Amino acid sequence: MFAILLLIINITVSILGVYLFDYKVYGVINNPLIIILSILVGTAAMLFVFFSYIEVFYYLVAKRRPQNSKLKHFIAKQIMTVPLFFTNIRVKVIGKENLPENPGFSIYINHTSMMDIPVLMYKLNKHPVAFLQRTKVLNLFAVGKWTPKLGCVTIDRDNPRKGAESIIKVIKNVKNGLTMVVFPEGTRSKVIGKMNEFKLGSFKVALKSKAPLVPITIVKPENFKEVKWPRPKRITLVIHEPIPFNEFRQMTTQDLSITVRKIIETPLQKS
Repeated sequence: MFAILLLIINITVSILGVYLFDYKVYGVINNPLIIILSILVGTAAMLFVFFSYIEVFYYLVAKRRPQNSKLKHFIAKQIMTVPLFFTNIRVKVIGKENLPENPGFSIYINHTSMMDIPVLMYKLNKHPVAFLQRTKVLNLFAVGKWTPKLGCVTIDRDNPRKGAESIIKVIKNVKNGLTMVVFPEGTRSKVIGKMNEFKLGSFKVALKSKAPLVPITIVKPENFKEVKWPRPKRITLVIHEPIPFNEFRQMTTQDLSITVRKIIETPLQKS
């Protein structure tokens, strides 16, 4: 809805500019400069509303409410619909009924691009979703500062001590009722349908939090990168059945990594 509102603002301001400074003056629409300027002003107005929304609700809601606040996560999810809407990414979800009702669980998912985050936040709209993220996410303009307030945890893989501290924070967040998303590859895969090696340390989150683990697969068609805007880019989100803690409590991180990898890989092998 928020993305549609932004589009309406853009179109309304653009049309109003053309009407006031071209049609109303000359009785016809015939001035290319006015048309271009009106579109630019409409886009500027849309961006102003977008970033104002982010800033205002950051100070009114994000900074003041607890990490698992439903209102805070609802607002964040509205923000995340914007890049999906304007890049025309269409997401099909299979197996949404597999998600536990209690939001305190971990998700392990293959990592395909930076758009994985808005896709998950948008489609898992009933869960307070947060991420184990890299430091550079904090530097994303206007949006980065939201991430710690939502429960996202930054990990420095080059510093083992800080990395261990980050894993402990993620475990605490799961126990406090957040749905924590872990990308076990640690970085994005450059080849569609292929996954990088899993980081064994990432599975300490599932083992130590003693909560269900939900494997999810992001499936993209082979021609995904060739599809150019405005044609829709299509993604399928396959949510697998949760693995109860009792089923993997005796596993090592390596055994659990192998088990989860096989589940996540299955839809990729079929695509």
